[in-house]
Amino acid sequence: MIYPTWILERSFGGLGVAVSPLNGALQSRWPDGRSSPMSAEACQAMMIACSAADNLGPAHMVFLVGGAGNGKSKLAADVVACVNGTARDEPSAFAQRCYAFDLPNGRGLRVVNDATIPPADKQEFALQRDIVDALEAGDHFLGCINRGVLIGERQEPDSLENDNNRVASAIISWLLEGELPALPTGNAEIKTAGESEDASENYGFARIRIAGNLVAVVHLVYMDNASLLEEWPESEPATRTDAALPSCQPKVTPLLDRERGEVESAFEGCLSKLASGYLNDLPAENLDPVRSNTLSLSNTSVARGWCSVMRGAEILSGTHFSYRELWALASHSIIGPLASEALGELQKHVQLQQDRVRNGNPQEQVRSAIALGNLRAHMLLFDAGRRKQGDEAGDFGWPETSSDALKAIQFADPLKHFGPRESVETSFLDEAINGLKDGHLPGASLAETDKLVRYYWTPLDARIEEIVSHAVNATGENSLTLKDRSRVLSWYGRYLYRLKALASGWPAHVSIVSEWQNTWIDAHLGRRMNPDLEDAVLDILAPLGDDGRTTYFTFLQPRVSAGDNSANKVRIEIPRQDVLVGMTTSGDRLDLAISLRSQSGGTPSAFTTLDFHLLREAMARQGGHGFTDSLLVIEPRIERLRAAMVATQIRSAGSRSRYGFSDRRGLVKG
Repeated sequence: MIYPTWILERSFGGLGVAVSPLNGALQSRWPDGRSSPMSAEACQAMMIACSAADNLGPAHMVFLVGGAGNGKSKLAADVVACVNGTARDEPSAFAQRCYAFDLPNGRGLRVVNDATIPPADKQEFALQRDIVDALEAGDHFLGCINRGVLIGERQEPDSLENDNNRVASAIISWLLEGELPALPTGNAEIKTAGESEDASENYGFARIRIAGNLVAVVHLVYMDNASLLEEWPESEPATRTDAALPSCQPKVTPLLDRERGEVESAFEGCLSKLASGYLNDLPAENLDPVRSNTLSLSNTSVARGWCSVMRGAEILSGTHFSYRELWALASHSIIGPLASEALGELQKHVQLQQDRVRNGNPQEQVRSAIALGNLRAHMLLFDAGRRKQGDEAGDFGWPETSSDALKAIQFADPLKHFGPRESVETSFLDEAINGLKDGHLPGASLAETDKLVRYYWTPLDARIEEIVSHAVNATGENSLTLKDRSRVLSWYGRYLYRLKALASGWPAHVSIVSEWQNTWIDAHLGRRMNPDLEDAVLDILAPLGDDGRTTYFTFLQPRVSAGDNSANKVRIEIPRQDVLVGMTTSGDRLDLAISLRSQSGGTPSAFTTLDFHLLREAMARQGGHGFTDSLLVIEPRIERLRAAMVATQIRSAGSRSRYGFSDRRGLVKG
């Protein structure tokens, strides 16, 4: 029996990742994931309207906006399966842009399942026409919209010859920019109403009136604003078809908070159910790493740790994982980056290594134990598919594999920076691994004392550790050379560090990730930045001069840098207390707004994103600890921010724009 191939349907490059409204109801071995907050509720409101006994109410327009793989087409398929419509066109074997249905109540439903597919007539700005056609016919409209399509649609000159075109143009601007523009003069009116004004960042609601009559209501959901690796509270089901939905806000829980271990992220159940389903299809074999992977990941606590590591990868890399990418990463964690024809080769490789572990000589045993260990989830995630300088003897020959998701995961490899900043885990593990030389079993001991490691630990891990311990302590003819012994110890150190990190939910730089989440929460709730962190950010943006109160920036030069008294430069003075840092959130993004007290108006002088590199550098400066290599990454951005601050200061009124002329004798103010 070879490993079941159905797990490859949603692996990287798998063929089971796309859904159309006509095939969405097909049975699948894969568990269903939760829909993005407010999206299923918006579609439920549409189902209620489509199933109404009469067709007298306003048309329902639902727009699901986001990148590929976030579940838009799955929701469209659910709607079509529920409303009992009759397709107007003959079904096609190929994916279509638009599907039209006649409903039992005499009304129509139009579904734009993939707005990236051009229409048959090659209309350049087809989405606006789709919306206009639905408004003119009074049809319900469900649009699955990729953000890139919206950018192209906004290139069309405003077509304002009638009210429907004005409304369609305003809707497209709203979908793209997040704000509903005012309509030009005419009989049409579209505006937000009711609870939508207080709704979450990923949802909006509006009513469309023409000549005073309510003709349509609009539900807008941004599908990719909420991370699948955070908690999504249950929302209230839709009860009315013409009102805004009750707000439902995803909850962000920092990785190092005690609550994190009790919080179920949106994707956690998907992972544990997938692992359980695949485990049921595998024979009972304790030395099978694929079975060990499913056994570990089917445990909810381990799945929670896996999701925390993925969340860290999102924050560290500035990435947002869709369902498509997380399904592929889950498959990767179980069987690695494989095509179906290679799955049998993997099983042959595993069986060969198992036989050598059981019956081989000591040297074969240790090589095969390492080969099996490299197939465990915590090793597959960070190594499988990467180009290596020197592969372990007997290691499986993975095809070289690359994707943005895998690059993000490799960036979060806990070997790059292990454990919380204030933790003693690193020294503890170092001492435990050194205990191998004395015949101790550090992994088994850790599994006894750490329940998260115990949930992940399997008989295969225990057998690997026994073989490694015996190999590094062997004497006589079975002893390893000093070089081989060092290599085995190094490998097992990597193995145990990654195992502990994945079980605990610790990506690389977990303290920085957790601090970013805390700062995001503060910004989302309208609170100011932590004062110590704010001072550290200001120390990067506007370092103090010799007087300890004022920053001097050079200008009329190619680079904006802090002034140096030993050089001939013209500089401008900005009092440090005049620099203000504000915070805002936009979905899963955290933005800083840099303002000066001297500027007129309410618009900040500069904006930047608080990402991993800027936060890492700021945290390194708290308490005067020093610098990191992240400074090289953020320096071009810092230069642009300083240039904006200098420009604002120069434009300011009054006596604020003070200049300094420095030479080798010192600073002269003017």
